[in-house]
Amino acid sequence: MLYKNDNLFPILEQHADLKKRLFNGNFGLEKENVRVDENGNLSLTPHPAIFGLKEENPYIKTDFSESQIEMITPVSGSVDEVYTSMENLQNIVSDRVRDEYLWPSSNPPILPAEQDIPIAVYQDPNSASRLYREHLAREYGKKIQLFSGIHYNFSFSDDFLERLHTSMGGEKSLQDFKNQIYLKVAKYFMQNRWFLLYLTGASPVYLPNFLNKTPDNEVSRETSDLALKNGISLRNSHAGYKNKCSLHVDYDSFDGYISSIESWINQGKIDSMRELYNPIRMKNAHTDQSLAGLAKAGVEYIEIRSLDLNPFDPNGITKETLHFIQLLLVTGLLTESTAFDQIQQEQSDQNEERIASNGLTKPDIYVNGVEVPFDQAVEKLLTEMENVAKLTDTTDFESIIETQRDISQHPEKTIASQITATPESFVSFNLEKAKTYLEQSMQNAYKLIGYEDMELSTQIVLKSAVTKGLSIELLDREENFIRLEKGNQVEYIKQATKTARDSYISALIMENKVVTKQILAENDIEVPHGQHFSDIETARESFELFADKPIVIKPKSTNFGIGISIFKDGFSQENYEEALKIAFGYDSSVIIETYIPGDEYRFLVIDGKIAGILKRVPANITGDGTRTISELIDEKNLDPLRGTDHLKPLEIIQKGPEETLMLSMQGFSMSDVPEDGQIVYLRENSNISTGGDSIDVTDLIHPYYQELAIKCAKAVDANLCGVDIIVSRETIANGPYAVIELNFNPAIQIHSFPYQGENRRIGDIILDFLFKDKL
Repeated sequence: MLYKNDNLFPILEQHADLKKRLFNGNFGLEKENVRVDENGNLSLTPHPAIFGLKEENPYIKTDFSESQIEMITPVSGSVDEVYTSMENLQNIVSDRVRDEYLWPSSNPPILPAEQDIPIAVYQDPNSASRLYREHLAREYGKKIQLFSGIHYNFSFSDDFLERLHTSMGGEKSLQDFKNQIYLKVAKYFMQNRWFLLYLTGASPVYLPNFLNKTPDNEVSRETSDLALKNGISLRNSHAGYKNKCSLHVDYDSFDGYISSIESWINQGKIDSMRELYNPIRMKNAHTDQSLAGLAKAGVEYIEIRSLDLNPFDPNGITKETLHFIQLLLVTGLLTESTAFDQIQQEQSDQNEERIASNGLTKPDIYVNGVEVPFDQAVEKLLTEMENVAKLTDTTDFESIIETQRDISQHPEKTIASQITATPESFVSFNLEKAKTYLEQSMQNAYKLIGYEDMELSTQIVLKSAVTKGLSIELLDREENFIRLEKGNQVEYIKQATKTARDSYISALIMENKVVTKQILAENDIEVPHGQHFSDIETARESFELFADKPIVIKPKSTNFGIGISIFKDGFSQENYEEALKIAFGYDSSVIIETYIPGDEYRFLVIDGKIAGILKRVPANITGDGTRTISELIDEKNLDPLRGTDHLKPLEIIQKGPEETLMLSMQGFSMSDVPEDGQIVYLRENSNISTGGDSIDVTDLIHPYYQELAIKCAKAVDANLCGVDIIVSRETIANGPYAVIELNFNPAIQIHSFPYQGENRRIGDIILDFLFKDKL
């Protein structure tokens, strides 16, 4: 016991700083899903190679089976943050296994014969991970191992525990104090886990031929599958995934806790601490996960293991449930401990079994050794939690408690009851959910949720870093500056494509269009001819030099097509001067060069190879004979893939001076109504960043032009750059072309999420280039 009287409410009331930090903590989630095919059969394909070695990827591993993906969030500082992390992992994994589905139920899908269920494969066939799984297969059978769930990891903040330790006299060492704190919380959880099971149990329906033993209350459904009559959770019932006998532990002291587990290991009841399948466990992430390691290092956090996957949420658990569990754990910290001896632990097990197998009947519950009606037991627990919730300055917890109270009074509102009530078969219901969740993930495939303020190219690289298991640190979020690490290799990346592989002078060369053209020309590469001007008056006076010629007017050192005007069919002096005004608005020097007819292509060169090729179509709308150009622009901009500041794969079409000038050259204004089917271009330049459309043509462009792009990159000693080439429409070898620009910071989202065509996975290619010897 922590102290003779461990009711901590008085201490919290006396120390405002403690109350302020009470709900600070660290959170983590681990979610298991088996992969299935389009018919709901367990996938027998290997763990996707894109995730790398399962021993090394900290975010995406396998559980027991090669077919069972485990997603592990980084440690997070809040419930909102950890939920978002799991949402991102769900989306990333779904995107990479899109030919299969993530089964959303804790109970397994259609399974093959026992011997055909693949155990997770490791580089070393005699690794501890492999041998442990083989042990589980022998002891429990393979099928039962395919129960899936979600683990909730939690610790109080170190700052809070250190202050609490001091306020309580500091008699014990800080680590001994933490050990007792977490034992107290774990004991409270074990005593009250029955209610959390009632709320979160989600596995009452299952397929025939899954279980080796028939539950007493098993019934057949009209859909030919089976269910626990009035049951909540097969997984947490006596027929579920449990140790062969109840393994009670000592929660009164840390030494007693360690000794009781050690005794079960010595008796051969379990192979190691990992095999202790109690609903909650003491953990330390910085040890070898052995009992001896925990005994030496002490408790760092607690792991709740009893949560079923909620098939009504794509992430397997709702944010509201995460908050409720935190409140339950904090309540366990503050509430005075009660006895939890052998008999009371057995009664606690009976509570769990009653709820798991018969919870919809609201059975009587043991409370402090006495059986009481379900509603009375619920009210006692929720009252204790309400007292803790009142310590906060928000009403969030109060509303969450009221929701759970309502569910306790109406069993039909439980997750389990909703699952049982569905008229669909077990397979159809879960397969439909899996397909819906895949579709939702694909709609979010271009972004990293919670990081939408960062450039989309950076989000893409971050998602690839998670996929490949790299350690990630955001050094300067506003500048899109990140640090990635794998083993002993560290790489710094700014804005997705600025890396240590390119020299500063290479970037400066590509930034300066005059210097770029000169160097390319010296390497026998065709470039547009032209002049550059450092003052607008001199440029105006040069009108006669360019009159009646197709030309391009653009700033010397900008990217993304900013400030460019193109005249390919003649122009007036007024048009010319307006274009100069636009260009000088972005730079102190302006280039006027020959316009080269043809189609514009962006070649992305990485490490001397072509990573992707896009045909870029200028911003445009198609008339319908009814709406104005302005209205048609507004409609096209409603596309969810269009945004601003490179935060989405496509940019919105603007209505600025460049667009107005382009329209006037065609005899249009924003208020004109084009004919049905008539295409009206709003820009002459084809940049995606100015509203253009991207069409992937990587597999269609002649190798001659691919080699040309690679030659351009080598000319400026660039390992990662965009090469913009105007190519004759025939794109035949040795055909007419002109290289119009090199880009030292090319947007990669246009290749990853083109308007039409294949995702070229540029984030992966960049990381494979940077971490050649690690991935």
